[in-house]
Amino acid sequence: MKELLKYINGFEPAFSGQAQGASAVEVSRLESLLKRPLPSHYKDFLFSMGRSMGSLREEDTDFAIGRILKFYETSKRRPPRRYIFIGAQLVDTYGRFLLDCGEATEQVDCPVVQADPEEPFKNEDHIVPLYGSLKDMLFLMAFSRKRMALLEHRRRFLPSLVSSGTGNVRIVAPSLVGAIDETLLQLGFQKLPYTSPLTPLYERGDAAFYVDRSSQGGGLSAELAARDEREFGRLVEVIQDSTTLV
Repeated sequence: MKELLKYINGFEPAFSGQAQGASAVEVSRLESLLKRPLPSHYKDFLFSMGRSMGSLREEDTDFAIGRILKFYETSKRRPPRRYIFIGAQLVDTYGRFLLDCGEATEQVDCPVVQADPEEPFKNEDHIVPLYGSLKDMLFLMAFSRKRMALLEHRRRFLPSLVSSGTGNVRIVAPSLVGAIDETLLQLGFQKLPYTSPLTPLYERGDAAFYVDRSSQGGGLSAELAARDEREFGRLVEVIQDSTTLV
């Protein structure tokens, strides 16, 4: 978590004063309600910004310890032991964020999934993979909201549509991620070391780029940001010509 805070403070030095961590009593209470240890990365997150994420927080989401404790203290139907409820989308009743920690007693970090924790979890239909880990999610939020926000021109990409028997679908070819990586490195970008291969972040000084690939669902999206409008247009053209992103 120190690495994340240092990265954000590089763009917003006052951030450390905005974020508010949960107390040891609150974290201990949550572990008691869960009857299992928290993953160490999530525990670090709670101690660093468990009460307030400061300017990193998105308006329609809430990851605060108070909401988490209230859920586990009052909910009559909890998710299975492998899942830990960590936050909610305020505009979507079913937009709940959970860590999928498996059956292991102790974990460093876990994939983030989206689901309604009060669903019976009898099948996978209610579970949508979002990020390969909590660290990936937090660094992507920081990269998008702090780094890319400094660049005026932004554009999102998706894999191109491919015709199928049931209509047009977006297919992520196995070679796509490699093609994106090769193209960006040729364009002078450097891959940042903070995230997993599922969520690579690229930096070039005058431009930034990320790929967001769900850990199990196979979906992919990407975004480019650049300072200069003409160079931004050139980058968009090269990326589209060299990959199947549109």
